[in-house]
Amino acid sequence: MNEPKFKCIKTLKGHCENVVSVSYSPDGKYLVSGSWDNTVIIWDAKSGEKLQTLRGHSDIVKSVSWSPDGKYLASGAGDGTVIIWDAKSGLELKTLKGHSDIVESVSCSPDGKYLASGSEDDTVIIWDAESGAKLQTLEVDCLMVESVCWSPDGKYLAGGSVQLNGNKFIGEIFIWDAKSGAKLKTLQGHSYSVLSVSWSPDGKYLASGSADNTISIWDAKSGEKLQTLEGHFKSVFSVSWSPDGKYLASGSADNTIIIWDAKSGEKLQTLEGHSYSVNSVCWSPDGKYLASGSADRTVKIWGVE
Repeated sequence: MNEPKFKCIKTLKGHCENVVSVSYSPDGKYLVSGSWDNTVIIWDAKSGEKLQTLRGHSDIVKSVSWSPDGKYLASGAGDGTVIIWDAKSGLELKTLKGHSDIVESVSCSPDGKYLASGSEDDTVIIWDAESGAKLQTLEVDCLMVESVCWSPDGKYLAGGSVQLNGNKFIGEIFIWDAKSGAKLKTLQGHSYSVLSVSWSPDGKYLASGSADNTISIWDAKSGEKLQTLEGHFKSVFSVSWSPDGKYLASGSADNTIIIWDAKSGEKLQTLEGHSYSVNSVCWSPDGKYLASGSADRTVKIWGVE
């Protein structure tokens, strides 16, 4: 059986600074992107048309996440806030204030009831998505939390971070019980910041991308590192698991995207087309498309040839 081959089918232009985060809507019809130009843009994923530009943050937008029901969006920014937006109207519904530093990552829970945000203030906050109430603050012993991701069943949270060990930086991944806030595991194996974490669709595995240029695949239950994927020659900013769990996509500061066989760790394809770092990658819900956001100020959509 031949593996899918991707090619760039659209380049979306609308941001005037680095695009650092992209997320597909649950029905695959829309795409949202966050940028250093302080804005969030909603796109028609099929036509590539820019539908709305959302303005509300006073600093760079670092992360965007679509709710599972498609009704709202969340964005985290350099101004230390998380904004919840109405996805249809583009109206700002709530501004969540609780972090004291840059919000690096936001993630909506699988049931849509909660929102997690990771920050350079060393904390992860769990919010009630409807009321905007701060439910829990998870404090960790690290320099900053770079990425957060819910497990598919909503029971756990994973966070990627960087820690100073003596005079050396190391990357760490934390796994928490989302209900109690208890830290269950600390995974060590990266030699520098963990910039992205992604849970496999079946919840059995975690993938992490790091500034050490590698991707690690972990057994989420035991915490054992199963594989190290080497192929990028600069920092891996983003990792994303395909909806069927067969593939991993990674975006890197080396301007490329790599598609990997998640089981074997084999590098299947390298996608070239961005002229600067690839900061974010995200699969469409049907797995037929891949979106990427780049420091070249564009969003590209890749489809199966």
